[in-house]
Amino acid sequence: MGRRKKVVGPNAHLYVRTPEFTMPDGRVIERGEIVKIAGEWGGKFKFHEHVTRTDTGIDWIDCFEMVKGHSSGWRSFRTERLKPIPIRKRRKKKSTV
Repeated sequence: MGRRKKVVGPNAHLYVRTPEFTMPDGRVIERGEIVKIAGEWGGKFKFHEHVTRTDTGIDWIDCFEMVKGHSSGWRSFRTERLKPIPIRKRRKKKSTV
């Protein structure tokens, strides 16, 4: 059995997909970063892409749900709900003098 041809939906030209998203505070979230979503208790998600619909101006992000460290289900959320996990600064080692 041969490969199936890739089918492009009738409205595929309406969506602009980018692999990164710039937060209002200027932080850039790239594909593969772990983020949290406001209103989703205890869940972590792996950012996949930012999608904008050109005719209406609506935008959202697509993510993979993380379950025990592995990617699971595919979910989409509005950009207002995105909360990046802060990057922890390394602690300075105490000098023993």
